[in-house]
Amino acid sequence: MAYENLRLMKRNFTVDQGYFYMFDEAQDNLLQKTDDGNTSFTYPFDTLMTNEVLSAEFDGVYFWSLEVGSGADDMTIKQWKIDNYICKLQNTFNFVESGSHKYESEAFSIEHYHTTLNGATVSGSSTIYLNKYSDDSSMDFTTTSGAGVILHIGPNSNGEEEDVEVDTTVSGGVTIDGTTQYDYLSGDDVNYYTHIWMFNNYDGLDSTGALYKFDAYTGDYLTRYGSGAYTDVSAATFYNVDSFAVYGNVDTLAYVKGTNTLFINTGQAGVTLPYYGSMVMDNVQDDEATVIEVYDMVMDDQNVYRLQKKATYYGSTESWTYYSYQLSSLDSFVTSISLAAYPAIIAANQVSTSDIVAIVKDQFLQPIVARLVTFTDDNTKGTIIGSPDNTDADGKAQVVYKSGDDATEVKITAVVEQT
Repeated sequence: MAYENLRLMKRNFTVDQGYFYMFDEAQDNLLQKTDDGNTSFTYPFDTLMTNEVLSAEFDGVYFWSLEVGSGADDMTIKQWKIDNYICKLQNTFNFVESGSHKYESEAFSIEHYHTTLNGATVSGSSTIYLNKYSDDSSMDFTTTSGAGVILHIGPNSNGEEEDVEVDTTVSGGVTIDGTTQYDYLSGDDVNYYTHIWMFNNYDGLDSTGALYKFDAYTGDYLTRYGSGAYTDVSAATFYNVDSFAVYGNVDTLAYVKGTNTLFINTGQAGVTLPYYGSMVMDNVQDDEATVIEVYDMVMDDQNVYRLQKKATYYGSTESWTYYSYQLSSLDSFVTSISLAAYPAIIAANQVSTSDIVAIVKDQFLQPIVARLVTFTDDNTKGTIIGSPDNTDADGKAQVVYKSGDDATEVKITAVVEQT
């Protein structure tokens, strides 16, 4: 059917370097597709998968899968890595119902970070200097077992890469347990992960919802944040975004709730979890009321890929046989313009005036600045003074309407260009 692209059989996907990946428990492989739906490769599992994968994540090195566990209120998260054309199981974390917790989830993410080497690192080095994160007091480089997180360094110009364990932090870098095996240049990649975040329909044993935090190396429970905002979440991811001018580039846990993507500041985790902001999406059917479910989501560069089985195009909702992606953008663009008159009723005496104010905002509910707005009216006897007008720092453009001598309703229209 029109507008289908990936045509995935399963409700999970993730992306890496322009390729889309899906865990297929029926075929026991990790499927790789291009964005037009063509299969480019399949990586067989070294361990057979028996349960449906509800969500997939990629942290830059490892693939992760969320599955229903063996019990009614159990969940399982697995870590995988492609090695020599095989998708090999690295770790399995079983979250089992107990006297304190039940688990029912369709969405999770891995808190992961990406930086580069600050300076060349030669074979045998015990100190690694990084361009980001090592001096960030909110970063925790230890696990619940007492060991350090694992830095994945490389590949270097020869295609060599390795994992090293953090021992301590130093100014501008970290020391590691042991020494590096290979030589690296300044700017070579360094990736690592820290925590698992699971959106659980239970808060302990209560079906009121909570966001659970686990150690991603041991699977140990760390804490949870109870809120109805975390119930019935079916899509989430972790990504570094630059869409919030007040914060700059931020690492954020993003999840879909209704027609919005919400961005959580996990780096400021305390008694509660603060939000960076929210982004409105177009996952609404053509009746303008029914929300289209998003089954999984991925962010890549400024693109947000939402896995859906239907989408609305040009006022008409298309239903698909298979799962495909629908796009959103992390780049700011106009999504709304509101218009108000102050006062809304004036005398038809050719003297009275009303201030006409348009407010232009983007998908993050942030004001669009310095954008030209054109005002028109449908009354030949009234006059608009000051059109067009540029939006100010609050996204406002303002003109004055001067009445005519005809006592009738006047329709005023404001139009803003997208670029």
